[in-house]
Amino acid sequence: MTEQGKLAAAIPPLLERLHDSAGALRQSLETLQESPGPWQAYLLQPRFAVDAAERLGGSFERPYALAGALVARLDYAESPLDTGGDARATLQLPGLLSAPAGTIDLARQLNEDKAAFADAVAAFKKGLSERPAPERDRRLRDILAGAGHPRAHLRQCYRQVLLCADTPDAIALSWIKARKSIRKVTVAWCEKKLVQLDPQGEDAGIQYQRQLLAGLHRNQHDDLRQVQVQSRPNLQVAEIFRESDGEHYRQVGYAAMPVLVRGDNRGQLPEFTRVDHEPGLHRRRQRRDLALASEPLLPALRVFLREPR
Repeated sequence: MTEQGKLAAAIPPLLERLHDSAGALRQSLETLQESPGPWQAYLLQPRFAVDAAERLGGSFERPYALAGALVARLDYAESPLDTGGDARATLQLPGLLSAPAGTIDLARQLNEDKAAFADAVAAFKKGLSERPAPERDRRLRDILAGAGHPRAHLRQCYRQVLLCADTPDAIALSWIKARKSIRKVTVAWCEKKLVQLDPQGEDAGIQYQRQLLAGLHRNQHDDLRQVQVQSRPNLQVAEIFRESDGEHYRQVGYAAMPVLVRGDNRGQLPEFTRVDHEPGLHRRRQRRDLALASEPLLPALRVFLREPR
């Protein structure tokens, strides 16, 4: 077997293990849902989370069962509504769930299996780095289909379950609003990316964008800007530990899924910040030196031309 063949063969068993560990964590969360003990949950309900709950067929009145359904959702587009028709989108449910040590351990195992699967996929793609991106993606999809998961949602397979395993004294929550990043790109970078998107030159739209790029005047070459928009706000989570020398903060991360927090002996969460279900409205002033055209020059790359002011 070739080296690339070995890399390919490593993926299916890791994906199967990932599904098994996700199923085990889901079962544990569903058991907590039915438990007579008062396990405390705090799930926020922004519009995107309400949509996610509907697509998962769950309810915020049963938070642990809803979180379990999200943990186990490792495929996309079982129906057109699953991810809003976008295979890159992820279902998100920000919030906190109190959990016992056994559930935390299952989540740790799931995170390890997610990381192993992600590493195997990255190694396989690296072995094909000289091949066009569409070919790499097609060959990976063939492997996933052969493993019985043709609709594996890689982002949901990769993303980690955030944990507060040491029972912090408090948890700080805050909304990080949707952001837009703008970076300067070169003509050569744009040309390379367009070629990677259409290596055979068969896509009329991509070829037209290459023509537009080639037709730019030299004094416009420094005016190309790629715009990336994070469309959803993120819930930022930090642990607080109170020591004799004061409070110590540790960033946990952004909670796309409920953060599992080691509960106290009554199953309760530590004290935590209450935040609104939706972040407040905010308008950021546009930088005067970065006025962009209203329509992208290269839609496939989200590249705009800067306009003089």
